Amino acid sequence: MKITVLGSGHGGFAMASDLSHDGYDVVLSSVYPHNSKLKMFKIAGKIKIEGMFEKYEKPVMVNTSYIEEDTVKAIERADIIFINTPAFAQEVYEEMIGRYGHKGQIIVFPCGGFSAVNCKNYFKNIGREDDFVVCETGSFIYTTKLKGNDTILIKSMKSKVMFGCVDNEKTDYALGIINKIYPQFYKAENVWQTSFSNPSSVLHTITTLLNMSRIEQLGSYQNSFYDITPSVARVMEKVDKERCEIAGRFFKKVMNVSEIMCSLYNLHYDNIYDTIKHISAFKIQYAPGSMQHRYVSEDVPYSMVPIATIGKKLGIPTPNMDSIINIACMANDTDYWQEGRNADKIGFSAEQALYSKEMAAIR
Repeated sequence: MKITVLGSGHGGFAMASDLSHDGYDVVLSSVYPHNSKLKMFKIAGKIKIEGMFEKYEKPVMVNTSYIEEDTVKAIERADIIFINTPAFAQEVYEEMIGRYGHKGQIIVFPCGGFSAVNCKNYFKNIGREDDFVVCETGSFIYTTKLKGNDTILIKSMKSKVMFGCVDNEKTDYALGIINKIYPQFYKAENVWQTSFSNPSSVLHTITTLLNMSRIEQLGSYQNSFYDITPSVARVMEKVDKERCEIAGRFFKKVMNVSEIMCSLYNLHYDNIYDTIKHISAFKIQYAPGSMQHRYVSEDVPYSMVPIATIGKKLGIPTPNMDSIINIACMANDTDYWQEGRNADKIGFSAEQALYSKEMAAIR
């Protein structure tokens, strides 16, 4: 089983280094101009993995021979491809897979964001709709960060992460293979559940926007638990209630953000504030350095906007979510309603919601 990880940011290095340490046949690759760290670690020859859990309680050194600078070769060799990039950086890899990938490859987007549906639409447009098994998870399995020029810190690995394929009938097949690598993955009702259940659209966006004054004064300052306060948590709960109402049109078991986070981190709390305050991986963090950070520039246009625009097509009002999106638009002087993945761009139709929920019920 040959694994290719695309994207050499925090997540890409965490996944490739961890899998390499475990003995998997894995390569890591990324394209210019996002491959500077790739080249740096290849020259260094080693990367240190530190962790805040048992597996990496004692740091280990991993050889970076898994780095493949030729991304075409990395794609051609793969049985499984993980695209570990922000949503706004996925298009180049989708195009390369469409050109150089081979039939039967499993493509996994590790963070929802309607990435799998969007990618499937792209493959359909180029005549390769049936060539790939396109999947996504509800959240990235690692909580991680690159430290300096020699270390990847893996704070934790999530306990349970939902997994789904665009073609529901292929989910069992793909999961049977992926579970050999990540037994934490479990079957979602459908691929809409993975995108609607990514907590980032509520957690990242709202905590960042409601702390924008401090961020713009201090930059990437050290904080704890996203600097959440009871008032911030109440805003999150109001927005999340709208997300849940829309999600209920697609699948049966809709979890609120608190329930999602408790599932990911094996906790038991009944509100967002208490849940976030008890996730040890969030105890020591650094705030985004600016409002251009992906917590806004990705999570608003590629997660919150599609949810809100899908809601509008289904006749479900989202005044609270709309307010957060509009604040982000004003803060960054950008029309995120049009820039990212709105309902039209991902090819959504109201019939898809009914069909997906009916299929989930049958399963």
